[in-house]
Amino acid sequence: MSKKKPKKEIYVDPRHEEHSFDLPFWRDNNKLWALKVPVEEMNMDELLWILEVPFWEDEEGNIVITPREVISDLEAYPYHRDKIKDCDTSYPIDIMRNKKGKWLTLDGLHRLVKMFLNKESKIRVRKIPPEIIHLTARDK
Repeated sequence: MSKKKPKKEIYVDPRHEEHSFDLPFWRDNNKLWALKVPVEEMNMDELLWILEVPFWEDEEGNIVITPREVISDLEAYPYHRDKIKDCDTSYPIDIMRNKKGKWLTLDGLHRLVKMFLNKESKIRVRKIPPEIIHLTARDK
């Protein structure tokens, strides 16, 4: 009888948890993208706080990397460097207010970083109303 490997504990930086949405489900991005929500323009400055929060995983799956760390040394983070380089900024960024009432990305953090690096001052966003976010839940 083979023993199951114990599941590795993933470390999540407390700054990530502090700024999360606390949704009771995993999202399906295809369902998110299908939502009929208007595209608006907003000032990049309103989302720059996000660059200081660890939202990205390291090689072990720990959520400890901030976009600012990647911006400061793109070569040290080849996975994120390539995602930033290859992402298509013609798509809007999906945002929703987090549990602290701040706009936070649901989808598009690499696009946000790319636009920041390109010194864009305005970005296109879709502000997802919290009352419809349940429509993006993954099927069981």
